[in-house]
Order: sequence, then structure tokens, then C-alpha cells
Amino acid sequence: MRLSSNQAGFKLIELIFTMAIMSVVGLTLYSILYSGLVLGAKNTAINTAHHQARVAMINMLEDIHSAVSLPALTDSSGTPYASPVPTNAAGISFQKWSSGPHKFKSNASTGATQIRLVLTTVGNNPIPAVGQHLIIPSHQIEADISAVSGNAGDYLVTLSNIYGPSLTPPVSYPTSTLPVDINGAGSTGGDITCFVTDRCSYAVSGSSLNWNWKGKTRISGSDITNQTPFSIPTTAAGALYYRFVAAIDLSTSDVNYSNRGYKSANILLNGQVPQKTRLTTYQ
Repeated sequence: MRLSSNQAGFKLIELIFTMAIMSVVGLTLYSILYSGLVLGAKNTAINTAHHQARVAMINMLEDIHSAVSLPALTDSSGTPYASPVPTNAAGISFQKWSSGPHKFKSNASTGATQIRLVLTTVGNNPIPAVGQHLIIPSHQIEADISAVSGNAGDYLVTLSNIYGPSLTPPVSYPTSTLPVDINGAGSTGGDITCFVTDRCSYAVSGSSLNWNWKGKTRISGSDITNQTPFSIPTTAAGALYYRFVAAIDLSTSDVNYSNRGYKSANILLNGQVPQKTRLTTYQ
């Protein structure tokens, strides 16, 4: 019994042609799927690095915007450099407002190491503490607070690392005692006030961007690849231009993150921060 022509199977050439078409279609679909997975992996890696760097950058910009001192470039521990200052540095330090104005309770004489204050407590003003910075604008005095005692109505503050005005003969600052008399306090009918600030810094140490505030350190950003992201621009004459803290060039790369072989890409963020106010001069 013979099969009719319409009951015959595929010819070899038809099978080969069909398989070739299916292979091309399958390869095209696989290529599209793989390209989508690769693009997704790349975008995830970039977003991971970008998010981390952006959060750290926003924190820094907000803090430096609220600074009340000139910025100072620092080493990786947050300690300001002495002159000459390097072009690029691992960190930057500044002073942030804490409390005040506080009123002098009594006068203080040249050579003294302590002052007595009546503290401002309105609005839950923080009480001055050891490690903070004290500023007396009327007498151009700045100093670190090394000890405190007493109550809000009679608060005894011990000073160290005291800076002051230019005098004749000149005084080598910092000193351990007051370089001038502070007269005109409440007992004589006048009003002498002072303010208190906190010393803060951001600094890269190893692969971490560390935030130091009130002597406490926390990690603000991880996997930092630029070890010296901070600089202060110069004027045309070559002097430091302190109106701006420029070139906060923060970049990150997470060496442990991997998605289909792609790691977090380096992201470069640049910030220029204008200095709006200044209360303190010394760091």
C-alpha cells in the first residue's frame, strides 16, 4: 500500500531550514534576555555606589553649610594641618553652633584660667561641656573647654588652648591663661557674652569616610576610593579662597558587591559649598 503525497513526512531540506530559523529566533531571544540582565546588573551596581556616595555627600553639605568657622583641611584623623597646607587632604574640620549667648557672671583678669557664666537655658540650650569651643567676640578670645562645674546660675568653666588678639609685645598662641582682662561683666553693670561651638570633621581613613562630632566617630560612607577628596580653591594670586569649600570629590567602589560579574562602579561627586557665616577663627 502506497502513501499519498499529502501523507508524506518533511523532507530533509525542510527540516534543516526549519531548525535554522528556530536557532536564529532562539539566539535572538537569548541575546535580548542576556542584554537585559547585563544592563540590569550594571544599573544596580551603579545605583548602589551612587546612592552611598550621594547620602554621604548630602550629609557633608548640610553640615558644612551650617559651619560658623573657616574650614580647615585635616589629615585622616581629623586633625587640622599646620602651615603649609597641602593642596588636597583626607579631611576637613569646622565649628558648628552649640549654645549661647551665655552671660559673664563676673570679670576675669589677665592670667586667669577660669570664667564664671550665667547660662542661657531658654529653648533647651545645651549646657557647655568639656571638649567644646568657647568664643568671646567682644575680646577676640577663643579657647577650648577643659573642665566645668556648678549650676546654670554660676557655671565655672576652665579654659585651655587660648587664642586672642594681637598684643604688644606679641603673644605666642595658644596660651594657657587669658591674655587680656575681661571687664564689663554683670557685677559692674555691663554685659559680656560668649558662645559655645562643637568641633566637627569629615575625614577619609582607609576606605571609610568618618564623621567626628563631640569626640564621637561614626562611618558616614564606606568603600571610598579617593583618599584625599577635600581641597580649598585658590585665588588668581595663589592665596587660599576660603569663601568656598570646593572639590569634595567623593568616589566609591564596593569590591564585595557582584551581580553577574559586575561590581559597583566608581561614582565621582563634586560639591562647592559657600561659607555663609563666621563666628570663630581658630580650629
